[in-house]
Amino acid sequence: MILKNSVIKKKNIAILGAGGHGKVIGDIAFLNGFSKIDFFDDNYLDVKNFPFKVIGKLDEFEKLHHKYSFWFISIGDNLVRKKIFLRFRKLKKNLINLIHPSSIISQFSKIDRGVSIMPNVVINAGSKIKTGAIINSSASIDHDCNIGEFAHIAPNVTLCGDVLIGNDTLVGAGSTVHPGIKVGKNVKVGIGSKIFRNVKNKSIYKE
Repeated sequence: MILKNSVIKKKNIAILGAGGHGKVIGDIAFLNGFSKIDFFDDNYLDVKNFPFKVIGKLDEFEKLHHKYSFWFISIGDNLVRKKIFLRFRKLKKNLINLIHPSSIISQFSKIDRGVSIMPNVVINAGSKIKTGAIINSSASIDHDCNIGEFAHIAPNVTLCGDVLIGNDTLVGAGSTVHPGIKVGKNVKVGIGSKIFRNVKNKSIYKE
């Protein structure tokens, strides 16, 4: 669900998670024309030097969600992000994508809800990005890749054509995945890895 600035102008959004990742998400929301950007975080009393208004805990969002046109989860940890999504999935119709305007996304790709796409990302034709995934700054997703739910493709990752990344998997910054490789579910790929072979579920990969 990609919303153009003309569609969301003067709308408000609730963003869940006020950490470092949340700062970037808030900035993207601002660049997409949201006039009111409020954050909710269970540790809101500990949030310091945050550029946006932090309203309160997630319980407050549960009470106030009807006051917001849209909402988004800005948690970097894959499993925590997934847990929050499951808690609020009844509100899925108002869950949107937040996409930096500098990104280049093929009209022949498919992006589910709750996806964040950071600055200078490239997503080529035939690729699919599933619910809750993070495609971080300057990542390159070539043709026909499939990124699973709540996966995180870290900054400067390169996925060659026809790569599959499983649900909940983290591909560390600067890694390269060769064409046709399948990386399983809940995998942690170390920073700067080069993946030449398939990777099984629930494993740690560094090479």
